[in-house]
Amino acid sequence: MTTSNVRPPQQDRSRQSLEKVLAAARQLLCESMTADLTLSDVSKTAGVSIGSIYGRFKGKDDLLQVVFEDALEKMDLEWQALMQALDARPLTLPELLPQLVDTLAEFLARHAAILKPFMNRAGQGDIVRSGKEAHSKMADAFIARISAHQDEIRHPDPERAVHSCFRITYSSLARFLGLGSAADAAGEGDWNHLKEDLSTMSVLFLTR
Repeated sequence: MTTSNVRPPQQDRSRQSLEKVLAAARQLLCESMTADLTLSDVSKTAGVSIGSIYGRFKGKDDLLQVVFEDALEKMDLEWQALMQALDARPLTLPELLPQLVDTLAEFLARHAAILKPFMNRAGQGDIVRSGKEAHSKMADAFIARISAHQDEIRHPDPERAVHSCFRITYSSLARFLGLGSAADAAGEGDWNHLKEDLSTMSVLFLTR
């Protein structure tokens, strides 16, 4: 965890207490899928005094920022590992795209519960910046895997087409999962059909 929003613990007991606080906050965020938790809620769930929480954080917003950055850090490591696993397989572009779409879809689905409270929370500058940076890294990795197959792309504007594939795929998946401003549309349609259709459309759009 690399953030300046928490006072670093110096002793094992303090580190354990901090981990309990972060775990409790994450649990509450995932259960409610909103950022409406209170430090009192976190204190009760973690079994840690509210005084010790204030000893580490200036307030709720600092705690939320640390939880979000910690989640993004773990997600980034997972995403990198998933991309490396795809790189290890000799796939053509029509073979790669369904795998890539499915990987992105299931990755977002696994982490939707922790992403929702932050993506639906407005007015948090640091959180917005951290989220945009993480999204950009994920997009770059997705796009790079497709761009590596330039010789198979038949679209007259390959760069635009590849970026469009990511934007359309991500937006459709995020809408289904209720991430961001499309929360009311969550769950529309069939998840597996959505993944299949996005894969098929991407393959045809790029290769025909």
